[in-house]
Amino acid sequence: MTMTFWAYVLIYLPIALFVLAFLYETYLSFARLRSTKAGRAGYVDTTWETTHTLLVFGVVMMLMLHTQTIDALSSAIFTATFWAAVALGVRGAAYIYIFYIRDEKAKTNWVDGVFALTHIVSAALLVTVVLQATLYFIAEHPPVNTHFIPAFLPGLALVLIIGALPLARIYLGKHGKKY
Repeated sequence: MTMTFWAYVLIYLPIALFVLAFLYETYLSFARLRSTKAGRAGYVDTTWETTHTLLVFGVVMMLMLHTQTIDALSSAIFTATFWAAVALGVRGAAYIYIFYIRDEKAKTNWVDGVFALTHIVSAALLVTVVLQATLYFIAEHPPVNTHFIPAFLPGLALVLIIGALPLARIYLGKHGKKY
């Protein structure tokens, strides 16, 4: 296998795993809406740090492995990336309100709806970013900085190993059963 193949493994594997985890989080955010008494229950409360580590790793790999053309790549993905960040910011604000500020016994309300909808908007925009980057890679064939790959592959393995245990506990545990 070529070094370019491994470059795309470094980019797409963590992003694909993030998308799978994010889709489960999205399902849980909408499942919470079925019960006006869900309060804080039933959502994956510690998942963000682990799943977003995967996203950040994939994005950093995308940028680090294409530093020679980073300006063109960033132009290709800028708008969708910007709006994804805005949607994730709104999602984060709703999360903080629901799980840390609002009274624990409060009923589900419009903020929970915004929280759920921002999952869909964020996911759609993040997928758009990945598609835009992929189209850029296909159309432009940018050079890959292959000298980074031997150092980054063990980093990916470490991120996957460290993240596997908490994700297994979170996703295979009690979540989604409180409705």
